[in-house]
Amino acid sequence: MIFEMLRWWYATGWLQAIRRITTRAQRVEHAFSLTLLARTLFAPWRRIVSMPGKGLDARIHASLDNLVSRSIGFVIRFTVIIAALVAMLFAFLFGILMAVMWPLLPILVIVLTVKAVTG
Repeated sequence: MIFEMLRWWYATGWLQAIRRITTRAQRVEHAFSLTLLARTLFAPWRRIVSMPGKGLDARIHASLDNLVSRSIGFVIRFTVIIAALVAMLFAFLFGILMAVMWPLLPILVIVLTVKAVTG
């Protein structure tokens, strides 16, 4: 039974740990909706849009309002995109760390157990 566990650990289990690297990054991408954020990067914030009036003053005022709304939308979406990329980087690095540590974990358990028993 121990040999079956070790065979799984160093073959199938290790491959699954490596595959989870991309799965974690995809989950982060999905949680932040990066494609939607990229598509709507220059969209007005919360769809706040001023309709232009009849006079030149009203049109200029509406244009400035819309420019401010789009600028706020851009800054917030861009910040969220940067945060998502950082989160994806951490997920990727954590996955690589786990894939590297995977073969060492059974040995580490034995070493720590022996060390705890011997004092």
